[in-house]
Amino acid sequence: MRLPRRCAPALLLALALAAAGCGASSSMSARALRTDASRVCATATQQLNAIPTPQVPSQGASFLRRGIAALRLELAGLSSLRPRGELGVHFGQARGATEQELKVLRSSLKGLQAGNDPIVAFKTLQTQLAPLETQAGAAWRAVGAPACAAT
Repeated sequence: MRLPRRCAPALLLALALAAAGCGASSSMSARALRTDASRVCATATQQLNAIPTPQVPSQGASFLRRGIAALRLELAGLSSLRPRGELGVHFGQARGATEQELKVLRSSLKGLQAGNDPIVAFKTLQTQLAPLETQAGAAWRAVGAPACAAT
C-alpha cells in the first residue's frame, strides 16, 4: 500500500518528532536525575562534614542523631526522583542501600540510648556500614552521580 504524496511529509515529520522526542526525553531525564541527585547529595555531604567527630564517648549519640538527620533529608530529597529503565534499577539499588545505612545508624543510636558501650557500638557500626557504603557507592557510580557515592 502506498501513501498519497501529500501524506508523506507529514508522516516523516511525525516520525522525526517522535524519534527526537524519545531520545531527548530519556537523555534529558538521565541528565536531570544526575544533576538533581548530585545536588541533593552534595548538600547532605556538606551537612555530614559539618558534624564534629566525637572526642569522648558521651558525644556519640549526638553525633549519630545529626548524621541520621542529614541522611533523612538526603533520602527525602531523593524520593521525588523517579527514573525509569536501567537507570531506575541502579537508582533503586543506591537508594535502598542508603536506606539500610539509615536503619543501621538508627539501630546504633537506640543501642547507645539503651546503655551499650559506645566504643563497641561504633566499631560494630563501622563493620555494618562498610558493605552498605560499598554497595551504595557502586550503584551511585552506575547512576552517574559520584557526589552521592561520597555521601
